[in-house]
Amino acid sequence: MYTVYKKVSIIVDIVKKTLKSQVYEYLREQIIVGKFKPGERLIEEKIGETLNVSRSPIRESIRMLEKEGFVNLSKTGGVTVVEPSLTDFQYLYECRIEMESLAAYYAAIRRTDEQLQMMKKEVENTVLHQETQNEKRVTVAFHDIIIEASANPFLISMLKTLRGVNSFYREVIVDKDPKYKKTAFVDHEKIWEAIANRDADAAKQLMKQHIERDFTHFMNLNREELEG
Repeated sequence: MYTVYKKVSIIVDIVKKTLKSQVYEYLREQIIVGKFKPGERLIEEKIGETLNVSRSPIRESIRMLEKEGFVNLSKTGGVTVVEPSLTDFQYLYECRIEMESLAAYYAAIRRTDEQLQMMKKEVENTVLHQETQNEKRVTVAFHDIIIEASANPFLISMLKTLRGVNSFYREVIVDKDPKYKKTAFVDHEKIWEAIANRDADAAKQLMKQHIERDFTHFMNLNREELEG
């Protein structure tokens, strides 16, 4: 009898974890794409009605989102979407510059042929989609494949959080510059070539330069707000 109860308990735990993950992914995505605006209050009751779930997985998901920097919790229990500043963006890039260049270094050493082909496909896609709505997805995909190719689970986990927050911050505070995008696409091609040649040092340096250039460019676009 104990064995039966134990099995039921395990199944219930799995269902709870799955439900929490689904709620978390939904809320995270809605924040990143701007469905929930910066400063907007998240109301558990409305979210529960939308997703047809209880408040328990919503509260657990909100705690996860708070740890990742997507929401703020007030002392009274209210939940609001973070309103990022350019200074926050600066701190984020300081982390990305070091961590993503390290991911590129190990990707050059550990990447599989399949991952290399996936990177090449995304490099080619950047040219095809640079003026379409898929452009952002393609750019993000290229970086994500490199991170996975590093095969370092700790680095992958940390960068997953940073990449999500970075997407959110850019949606909120960064202006678009079509001319600059072409420079970024050229960078991607050079990074791919270094990884293809298993030149770890070159891959690391090129990724570092790519992110530093990106950071400097967007800070210049928003310098008035930053200095204010």
